[in-house]
Amino acid sequence: MKILYKIERFLYNIELTAIVLLLLALSVFAFSQVVLRNLFSYSIIWMAVFNNMALLVLAMLGASVATCSFERRHINIDLFQGILKPPYNKYLSVFINLTASTACLLFFFFAAHYVFVSKTVGKVEGPIYTPEWVIALIFPVCLLSMSYKFFLGFLTDVIEIRTQKKQ
Repeated sequence: MKILYKIERFLYNIELTAIVLLLLALSVFAFSQVVLRNLFSYSIIWMAVFNNMALLVLAMLGASVATCSFERRHINIDLFQGILKPPYNKYLSVFINLTASTACLLFFFFAAHYVFVSKTVGKVEGPIYTPEWVIALIFPVCLLSMSYKFFLGFLTDVIEIRTQKKQ
């Protein structure tokens, strides 16, 4: 189980680093775009397209970081978890984590299919000269990461329930 947590921590560090770098680039480009437009009446078109794409990637990476099992910061469906008593709220947590992992895995397959179709079509984002499938690749990557993290939360809850039953 420790190796699974190490993999998750590694993914978390990569995603967090990418978020910081992307947010920094997004801030610099957005600020420079505002300065160029207001002071010089000039605009660099690829900066606007980059900012749009960066915001999309940033949202997906943020969702993936928020699902890490060691901090449990993700938005949870916990309407009944606060009402239910201790053994039953863990069962609900197991169900929710398994359902979320399965849903993310299903969305991963849909996103991977979209990337494959997009690669076949060959559309290119004009101003940044990047194929659309390269930008869309963030969806299956983050969804697979989220599925892994929810599944790890599921395993953690199951192990916790088993150890509580033995005591």
